[in-house]
Amino acid sequence: MWKPGGIADDRRMPRSQRLLLTALAAIVAATALLVSPAAGATPPPPSSRFPKMIFYRQFKLPLKPHTWTLYQGKPACCKDSLWAKSHVVAKAGALRIQTYRDPLFGNAWVSGGVSMARLVNQTYGRWVVRFRMPRGTGVGMDVALRPSGGGTVVDWIEESSDHGALRNLETATLHYGSTRVHAHVRADFTTWHTMTLAWVPGQITVRLDGHLWANYRSHIPSSPMHLTMQTNTGTNGFSGTLPNSTTPRKLALQIDYVAVYKYR
Repeated sequence: MWKPGGIADDRRMPRSQRLLLTALAAIVAATALLVSPAAGATPPPPSSRFPKMIFYRQFKLPLKPHTWTLYQGKPACCKDSLWAKSHVVAKAGALRIQTYRDPLFGNAWVSGGVSMARLVNQTYGRWVVRFRMPRGTGVGMDVALRPSGGGTVVDWIEESSDHGALRNLETATLHYGSTRVHAHVRADFTTWHTMTLAWVPGQITVRLDGHLWANYRSHIPSSPMHLTMQTNTGTNGFSGTLPNSTTPRKLALQIDYVAVYKYR
């Protein structure tokens, strides 16, 4: 009998049927590559500056509430967006922060978000996220370090919804007071990439697949922050556009893993 991923060794099967089943097996294998993270992807090892990994998760099981806070309601940042806990799903080895028209909310576009504030708030350290996101006009994303109260915010993997149609530009922005300091990097972010933020006294750097592209040396925060990850529709408070007829019915920011290291 034929099973997904392979063809039974049955020479009595008509050649046309064997060819059809071979083609189906190829489609199954290709689909698996599209929905699952590539095998063997691992976070960087500890270093002299970051000698201990204090958190590491691949998303093979449901999220634990003592670690992750799921967003619900209207975000202050993004007037066109709505968040729901049900739009954050861990399955097939990846965390999916989904955006789609949700009939439970009057068929409005609904997104989601998560925060690690319950588990890891630390001053200095290294954060590593492996991610990808399909193209979709009007749908943006953001991975950030935020303080529990007021203060400096670091949006270090951010893409405005008006770049969603191409999904080829990520920005890092240091927000302090009313000032914003930007850096940007280009790549095909529909494929898997690893982004690494390193925060030490007096400096924050961001690397894409090991290559430095953002380096901040002034207005560096010195109080605890935590990781957040979210998607949005329309404006992010500064720029953006709404989904349109070209936007896929459902798309998601996909996270393969999150790793956090302690500063020495």
